[in-house]
Parts: sequence; structure tokens; C-alpha cells
Amino acid sequence: IYTGEDTLSLHDALPILMGQPDARFGIVTVGKSYLDVRQALEDLGIDDAEAKRLGLAVYKVALVWPLETEGATAFALGKHEILVVEEKRAVIEPQLKDALFNAPADRRPVVVGKTDERGQKLLKSDGELTPFEIVTALVARFGLDSFSAHTKQRFEALQRRAGRQNRNEAGLARVPYFCSGCPHNSSTKVPEGSMAMAGIGCHTLAIGMDRNTKTFTHMGAEGAPWVGASHF
Repeated sequence: IYTGEDTLSLHDALPILMGQPDARFGIVTVGKSYLDVRQALEDLGIDDAEAKRLGLAVYKVALVWPLETEGATAFALGKHEILVVEEKRAVIEPQLKDALFNAPADRRPVVVGKTDERGQKLLKSDGELTPFEIVTALVARFGLDSFSAHTKQRFEALQRRAGRQNRNEAGLARVPYFCSGCPHNSSTKVPEGSMAMAGIGCHTLAIGMDRNTKTFTHMGAEGAPWVGASHF
């Protein structure tokens, strides 16, 4: 990057989108999760000035694999802790940990994300990671006493709102089912008093549909259960 100066430090080129490079606490995030992080901070009332007071910085990754480790390492070194926020399974987190593995102990941060430093679950890997869940993780890592009275009030309001939302959830589970218009949806319905045995594929779904369909076997051996059953 050329700006007319003779030299430009790597810190000057880092994609830090909130806070200062020398902050003690860093958030590394990407894609949709970056927007959720910003929403979480906004919900807590943390603007640039408050982020600076807290010693918080946000680093946005552009490419998750392979991670550009030079910039990520430059951001992380010297910080007390890094929180990696990403949806689904961890991709950035293990790469960042590997990149920092041999860093000097006095400059190597604690890196948490899907789990904390004790291996306990911190951010979930299944479903959507919501701004409130990120808020909860931030408060857990910072400690509520680190925040201003205004931020504490906003967090308490978020907790009350989340509690109402949780009570209103139906708790429905999405079960495997046939595609719309699939002929197996009707062909797997057996006459009353009859039973069927499933093979590999769409027919296996009928086992969990109260259609008197029993067991299944590996592909190519669909007739084998009937050979055994024929004796009875």
C-alpha cells in the first residue's frame, strides 16, 4: 500500500473496523457474523468511543480459508484475549490458534470462540448465531462490571426481551420428510394390516412416518430381510 510515505506499518493496513490496534481485547469475525457483532455492540450501546475506553477492537476477515495469517497475527499479538465469532463450525479459530502457537508467551493472547480456554461451550456451532448470543458471550468474557451503567441497563433490557422471545418459541423440530410432489410419499403407504421393509434411499424416511415400515438394510440387499422373514 503506497500513501506517499516511505514506509507503512502493517498495523496501518489492517482491516480494523472498530477500536485501536493496541486494544487489549479483540474480536475476529467474518461475513454475516461481522454484521451480527456490530448489531450486538450497537444493542449494548458500545460506539467507537466506548470501544476505545473498554480496550476493544474488531478485525474483519475477508477470506476464511486459507486465513491470511500475517495480518491476523499482527492484530492478535499483544492482546489479552481474542474472541472469534463465526457461524457453524470453527474455520478461522483453529487457523488463528495454529498461527499464534509459537508466538512469545508474553504477547500470545487467549483465543476463544466455539469454546473457552477450559473447553466449555461458548458460541454454538448449530443453527443461527444471533446478536444476543454474541452479546451474552461478550458480557461473559468482559465481566459485567467492566461496562458502563448505560451498557448494563441495555444488557438487562436485552435479557428481558430475550426471555419473552424464548417463552414464545414453539420448540418445533424439523424431521426428515419427502420432497414436495415425490411419488414415494404415496407409494410407501402400505395397506392396512400389511407391513413393509425399507431399503436405502427415500424409502428409509417412511420408517419414522407411522407407516408400518420396519428396519432397513444396505444398498443391494433389500431382499435379504424378506428371505429371513419368509420362514415366519
